[in-house]
Amino acid sequence: MNITETYSREKIVALLQSRRESSKPINTSADSNISDQEISVLLNELQIFQMELEMQNVELKASYRMLEEERAKLSGFFNQAPVGYFILDDHGTVDEANQTGAELFNVSKNNLLGKNFQTFIAAEHVEAFYNFLQTIQTNANRQFLEIKLSFNNVDFYARIEGVSITNVFTDKSQFYITVVDITESKNAQQKLMDTSERLTMTLKASSTGTWSMHVDENLIFLDEFSCQIFQIQPWEFDGKIKSFIELIHLDDQAIARQSFVNAAKNGVRIDLEFKIRTKDGTLKVLYVQGQEIQSFQARNYFAGILMDITERKRLERDAEAARRERERLILSATLIAQEKERSRISIALHDSICQILYGIRLNLQTIQRSNPGNVQFGNVNKLLDQAIQETREISYELTPSVLRDFGFIAGIQEMAHRLSVPGFNIRTKIETDLNFFDEDKQLYLFRIIQELINNCIKHAEASVAEIKIFSEEDSVKLVFSDNGKGFDYNVNKELIKGSGLRSIMNRIFLLNGNMNVESSDKGTTITIKIKQANEIDGIVG
Repeated sequence: MNITETYSREKIVALLQSRRESSKPINTSADSNISDQEISVLLNELQIFQMELEMQNVELKASYRMLEEERAKLSGFFNQAPVGYFILDDHGTVDEANQTGAELFNVSKNNLLGKNFQTFIAAEHVEAFYNFLQTIQTNANRQFLEIKLSFNNVDFYARIEGVSITNVFTDKSQFYITVVDITESKNAQQKLMDTSERLTMTLKASSTGTWSMHVDENLIFLDEFSCQIFQIQPWEFDGKIKSFIELIHLDDQAIARQSFVNAAKNGVRIDLEFKIRTKDGTLKVLYVQGQEIQSFQARNYFAGILMDITERKRLERDAEAARRERERLILSATLIAQEKERSRISIALHDSICQILYGIRLNLQTIQRSNPGNVQFGNVNKLLDQAIQETREISYELTPSVLRDFGFIAGIQEMAHRLSVPGFNIRTKIETDLNFFDEDKQLYLFRIIQELINNCIKHAEASVAEIKIFSEEDSVKLVFSDNGKGFDYNVNKELIKGSGLRSIMNRIFLLNGNMNVESSDKGTTITIKIKQANEIDGIVG
């Protein structure tokens, strides 16, 4: 648009006169005529001013649009923010709220405006809220509060954060607060507390403590109950893994150290039993179990439980002792019954069969005297003598009367002498008196030696066997050795093969003993160690 279309000549002249009057002293007699040149200059200046104004107008429009866009963005952020925003006046009345804040109470935004925020607070938390407002008025830092909100039958727990800001137009304080629904977090926290409380009660009831180990920091943390198990005060323990290992009994320190090192290197579970000696001298057995915990906020660490299983171990030992004692009694009763049956058969053979055979031989001798020329009687007498001898041998094997009549040492020596034959000699060396053994135990040991000799005769192909019996500290040792061909000894295989080893093992068990076998192509040595104490710590096959 042309500048002359906007301004008439009269307006331009008036502008020029005004310009002259502002730049020169007032002269009423001056020529008031204005030239066309002056008008042309003024028009050019006005055109420049118009262009500048138009450019400024465009910039103002652009700034206005930008401000509108920013306002729309901020308004969108304000309304769609994931937390509730509220602006309260100095009396706590809601001046502004976003859409999320309205949705927290399940009402429209208009129903919130103009209401006092106290309306939305559960009665038991109103005082805490006003204390919160007073605090943010006097403190420039952001403040926090967790309270229960209640409105329109909607109840939930919320975390409130707020600051106080002075309104630049009214010069009054306003409270800018955010409200976040933490009901789920509260419920989860309560469940965690309940679970933790139940776990604590369970751990206490089961005499169980907890521990955690941070390998990178070389630290291990014991809870109060674990310290009680070790009988140490929390401040007496410096928390180092090395110090924890030193609390363990010297016999178990190596295996405990290896278990922790293996867990740290390979991330495997810790499953360990060890002994400790407390300050008052009590020996305890502890059980430690733990595993690696994956952590997203820090390096992984180990955590687990620690239990005092001393009493449980004692009960297990008592139960095992009772079980073994029952087995002992059953086995003893079985062997006693066997010995009684052997004795009955032995007596029957000796007193009945042998007497009958003697009677037959006497009758034959009478007949032979009346028929002296019949040579067949000689053969029959030889057969009868052999039958009588074998019957007596069987009777002796079943019940060694020498053991009962002359004692253990004489019985072993007599058996060795009787079973020695040309090409196979049995030597004995008995250096201790076994009178402290009762008759049953002496018989058990006699039967063991008897079975060892029989096995040697049957399988070893030996020329010499030696029996040694001597005392060693609180034990009696029986060493049976031969120079035979030896054998590949395996307890399980030998037990399956026959009853010989089983018979030996059963009697060793009754004697609270154990057996060791060393065998090669140069011979076999069997060592049986029998404790004189009445402890039940032997082995049973």
